[in-house]
Amino acid sequence: MKHWLGSMLWGLLLMQQLGQTCQADQFVQWQGYEIHYTTLSSRLIPADVAASHDIIRADNRIVTNISIRKDGLPIRASIRGTATNLLNQRQNLAFTEVMEQDAIYYLANQLVDVRDTLRFVVFILPDGANDTYELAFVRDYYQ
Repeated sequence: MKHWLGSMLWGLLLMQQLGQTCQADQFVQWQGYEIHYTTLSSRLIPADVAASHDIIRADNRIVTNISIRKDGLPIRASIRGTATNLLNQRQNLAFTEVMEQDAIYYLANQLVDVRDTLRFVVFILPDGANDTYELAFVRDYYQ
């Protein structure tokens, strides 16, 4: 019950965060899929929820969240990617799949400098798809 409640709180927190900032959540449509992506400070995630998903909470940590839907239903996928800062230092993103009753999403926790710009490149292969989608986006961070 505690894990379910933590996941529900995480979902509510994420929905609130996405609703408050227009750049926080974006999506693209590709071959009938809706690919949602966002990044947020790891400090926004409650400690118990972060612990249940192996997320490190710190001022210099962010979380990248990717989810895929088709015909309104969540879709599993193979996801890999990198985040590169202004000094061209690259971090591999290790995505973890989180499955809930009505949602599937992929989380990666990474380091960020106090003031930095990250270029993300994420390769997404939805289950059942023949092609891989290359998602590229940039985020500025000011802590």
